[in-house]
Amino acid sequence: MRHPLALLVLASTFALAACHNGPEPMPTQAFAKPGVTMKLDPPAAPDCKPNTTYIATLSWSVDGMSTPKTDVRIGAPDGQLFARSNDRSYHAETGNWVKPGLWFVLSDRKSGEILAALQAGPKPCP
Repeated sequence: MRHPLALLVLASTFALAACHNGPEPMPTQAFAKPGVTMKLDPPAAPDCKPNTTYIATLSWSVDGMSTPKTDVRIGAPDGQLFARSNDRSYHAETGNWVKPGLWFVLSDRKSGEILAALQAGPKPCP
């Protein structure tokens, strides 16, 4: 006969493992995993005003993935889908909605792992 406490511990372990299926937490600073690059051009608004919107081109590349399937989301790992690619390198043009402080998050579509993140920034102000 099994011990009731052992069954409770086993059930709790499975429940906790099942809870970690959500997206990874939002990065707090820009980064890229080894073999990954991501760039925004232009990287910042043309003026120092925080509400300026502008058009930019986001480009990225992933090396070392045999079959890359990447997504770029806006604002958070589970934010609005901006672009999707099955190629090692790709670029996509935004509309006139990029603002200083806006995050772009590149992730592996299958695993949900965040591969890179960057934030549109303001130009250095005088």
